[in-house]
Amino acid sequence: MENTVEPILRFAHYALLLGMFGWSAFRLLGLKSLDWRKTDRSPGLAILAALAALSISVALMLISIAAMMATPVFNLERSMLEAMIFGTDMGYAFIVRTGLLTAGLAAILTLQNGRTAMAIAAGCYAGALVTLSWSGHAATTEGGLGVFHRLNNGAHLLAAGLWLGAIGWFLGLTVRSHRARAQFREQALLEEMHRFAPFGTTLVALVGLSGMINSHLIFGLPNVMTALETPYGALLAVKVALVGAMLLCGAYNARTNRVHHKSTERRDTVNRAQALAALRRSLAGEFLFGIAVIGLVAVLGTMSPLM
Repeated sequence: MENTVEPILRFAHYALLLGMFGWSAFRLLGLKSLDWRKTDRSPGLAILAALAALSISVALMLISIAAMMATPVFNLERSMLEAMIFGTDMGYAFIVRTGLLTAGLAAILTLQNGRTAMAIAAGCYAGALVTLSWSGHAATTEGGLGVFHRLNNGAHLLAAGLWLGAIGWFLGLTVRSHRARAQFREQALLEEMHRFAPFGTTLVALVGLSGMINSHLIFGLPNVMTALETPYGALLAVKVALVGAMLLCGAYNARTNRVHHKSTERRDTVNRAQALAALRRSLAGEFLFGIAVIGLVAVLGTMSPLM
């Protein structure tokens, strides 16, 4: 049972931390030309997500300790918990992460929709994401190279969070634009997406580069063919394929937006609606691929790359 519960909790943990960081960071950094943030209803959901992230982080820590001790969760003793939490890098990371998640929740609760709240929340969830690198495969590398591996993995997670946050925001806004055209300016949204494209390309490049470095530090890129013969390698190949599918969706989004941007002088309302419909479908696909990637990351983190 616990073999099933741990990957599920890991998936929820990654999804919530990536989602909360992406939501708060992109809301702070992006959408500067849009006034739609004033009507944003997501803070209510963000409070629930923040509570869930904190609760799941604690539950996952308990299950991880139980797995290491080869004992059921309900049989864990206080001495076991204290030894693991206050005597290991994973435990120290958990303490820091718990503090950051609590501070992030407090920022969302007390400051609501303000820009200060977004800055505090984004910083807290960025830090919480980075602490995940002090467990899992990144934590097995020792010495100075180990520090570099952890920081590189943290950069990988932050770039992925911003990428997924942008996809989620644009998907939500294209859906809302379709449902309430009188309230939202289609042209403004298309222009915002066009402006985001160079930054999005940078994020994708960072995700790809840091991912390759992670793979090299875990099993060595020269050993990739041997790794592919293992269950870990097979799932990693599926993950890479899904990321490739996300890139194709992103390239389609950029092309669709670029073609539309060049023809804006015609002020064709029908053309704008068609462009947004195409982008909405592509963004939905890209978002679903991203969810699938997070699921694979959750499973891969429980597997050995050497078996």
